[in-house]
Amino acid sequence: MIHVSLVQDEYSMEFLNQFKYSMETRGYHFIEQYLDEDRCAELKEKLMSAIEQFKPNQTERSQLDRYLIHDLLCQDIQFCQLLEDPRLQALLSMILDPYWILYAFTSSSLPPLGNNYGSRVHVDSPRFIPNYVTNVGVMWILDDFTLANGATKVLPGSHHSKVVPTNEYFEDNSVQLVCKKGSLVIFNARVWHRAGENTTERWRHSLTMNACRPYMKQRMDWVRAIPQEIATQLNDQARRIIGYDTRLPTHLGEFFVSDGERLYKPNQE
Repeated sequence: MIHVSLVQDEYSMEFLNQFKYSMETRGYHFIEQYLDEDRCAELKEKLMSAIEQFKPNQTERSQLDRYLIHDLLCQDIQFCQLLEDPRLQALLSMILDPYWILYAFTSSSLPPLGNNYGSRVHVDSPRFIPNYVTNVGVMWILDDFTLANGATKVLPGSHHSKVVPTNEYFEDNSVQLVCKKGSLVIFNARVWHRAGENTTERWRHSLTMNACRPYMKQRMDWVRAIPQEIATQLNDQARRIIGYDTRLPTHLGEFFVSDGERLYKPNQE
């Protein structure tokens, strides 16, 4: 695996080209020391609180997702501020386009001696379009990912095929993303993967995002879902990612406006 330690606001073109090549061939890449120790601790504390407060309803999906919190962006601005990072924009623009947006933002926590719904072999995008990426996965690692605590397993290069691998093939050919807390993992959402099994007595936490093309529908209406007292404090990049530049008009008064006032900004691929 390629280990790169960069804690700067901008990446060199050499690094970005290396990142792009890794994404095109293996389908994943990770960067160490993306978040510092204090930031990881703050985010993990807030995530653990959200898990404790989550009350599943009677639906099966709600029960399955009890360790995958889907509305963190609506709960605390610190989660939203991850979207303000210019490094994130530089990386995902290389794979999607400069106007990419958020499809989903959640978490992936493995309880002691357990797993979660993400521990099944799966992909995060059902669409297979050769040589065209529609979705990219991002993971902010808040605890060391180890073999013992269920480091995520990925099947390198599997984004190039529409064939669904058998569980046996996946286990024989996958690799585990062992990395330090504070790392950032980015992967093509067509790469087959799964969370591992946590065999330790401690929780293992991460935050995850699925990014998509600006013309695609989001999992949630994030513009309406995220409280205004949070959204108004964010920079233009984060607001674009949330979906403020890809809103739909609800009446002709919002439709017949100048380009600068349009809810769906022009010239977005």
